[in-house]
Amino acid sequence: MRLLGRERLNKLRGRSAQSDKWIRSWAAEVSAAHWKQPSDVQDQFPNAWHENDGPFMFPVSDCNCVICMLIAFPQGIALITDLKDEDESQ
Repeated sequence: MRLLGRERLNKLRGRSAQSDKWIRSWAAEVSAAHWKQPSDVQDQFPNAWHENDGPFMFPVSDCNCVICMLIAFPQGIALITDLKDEDESQ
């Protein structure tokens, strides 16, 4: 997937060593992914969720935050749209 909006992740950096490592790993996994449908995302990230055609929500390890991301499966593009507190996103 082509991962767009990475600059939004800068707001999360420096919170803890564990969350920094998780963010780096997550971005690398998303960039290397070849998702064709929503179930592919769920298979790779079981803690992620989404509703209907809304953004996918990825809870960040060791942090009360989620990464909101829209995915255009046919085009192979993933766009980070927002970062939210976990309780705001549910």
